Amino acid sequence: MSGEEEERPELYDEEALIERENEAVRKAAKGHPGMRASKGSILKNLAVAVVIIIIVAIIWQVFLNSASRSDWAYEMTQMNEANDLGYTGEGIRVAVIDTGLDADHEAFDGVEIVEWKDFVNGKSKPYDDEGHGTAMTSIIAGQSAMPGGAQDVELIIVKVLDANGIGTDALIADGVLFAIDPNDDGDYRDGADVISMSLGGRTSYLASIIGTKSQAAINKAVSIGVLVVAAAGNDGENDDGDVASPGWIRDVVCVGAVDKNSRLASFSSVGRNLFKQDPDRKPEAVVPGVKITTASHGGGYKTGSGTSQATAFMAACLAVVLSVNPDYAHDGIHGGSEEVIRTVKEAIMESSKTVSGQSTPHDNHYGYGLVQVVDMIDYLKAL
Repeated sequence: MSGEEEERPELYDEEALIERENEAVRKAAKGHPGMRASKGSILKNLAVAVVIIIIVAIIWQVFLNSASRSDWAYEMTQMNEANDLGYTGEGIRVAVIDTGLDADHEAFDGVEIVEWKDFVNGKSKPYDDEGHGTAMTSIIAGQSAMPGGAQDVELIIVKVLDANGIGTDALIADGVLFAIDPNDDGDYRDGADVISMSLGGRTSYLASIIGTKSQAAINKAVSIGVLVVAAAGNDGENDDGDVASPGWIRDVVCVGAVDKNSRLASFSSVGRNLFKQDPDRKPEAVVPGVKITTASHGGGYKTGSGTSQATAFMAACLAVVLSVNPDYAHDGIHGGSEEVIRTVKEAIMESSKTVSGQSTPHDNHYGYGLVQVVDMIDYLKAL
């Protein structure tokens, strides 16, 4: 064997082997035009498919991460008109007692959260492990692409419901007491003007007679002039004949839900109204609560229906009304007692719009009618 490197046969040269195979394909293709057409069609179809996939992905992402406010809801309640006049809840504090808040969601960029309390897990920073509270808060104070009806309010966020949306009567009571006195110093001026409670359940007859911890806490809030808004409930065909607790409490503003045509939502609960007189018959009023666009915890937006949505919407309405009539806030010159609650409830009764199918003056489904924000503002101004 010589010392010079032996030349390998071309057969073992990988590059040459690949080139031989490519040349064979080219020769075959020259004699078969159909093969060339087939190859071109495949590449063309593949390119089209890729473009379609990209477009669909973009559209889906835009859908998930953009919002379109349920403008019909704001129009039919005069909320749009109020917002156009510059009435956006400034100077009013709203407490949302629920599952918490995804404060990192874009819908809350710029929102002022003045107080946060977690009665479930004791965490120091706002979060939401269920999503309900995030959705409700966006109806009240959402920003950016989906502004809430009262986007300039100050928020007190109180978590009393767990990751399954469940909470005890005791926790709800603690939440209400925190909302009215965050520092627990007996000075209610740093507390809420409006409490939104998009929650509820059935209360036994005995509990309705002797009372519950949450009822006592709500009565305390009312006694210092804080407006408490609660859901009528979503009993629908399984209605037990009365609104949910705590909506049944006399001085609570209990809210039913209607759709974009002012028709009662099929799920909205009926009020029994035994031993109740105007303006305390249940529910007090209806507002939109069907297919309402809200923020979704973790990002993006969604639509939802329920008297929960209606409750948050009503809380926004009342915050706007109080921002124009601050004398009726709990620390205003007319505030500080349940008398101001009765005055505001009379304003709801007198200014709400009678809708088709509603009995007057009160209907055990529609209440006193569909809330009209500007008319309520004007009613209080005229007093």
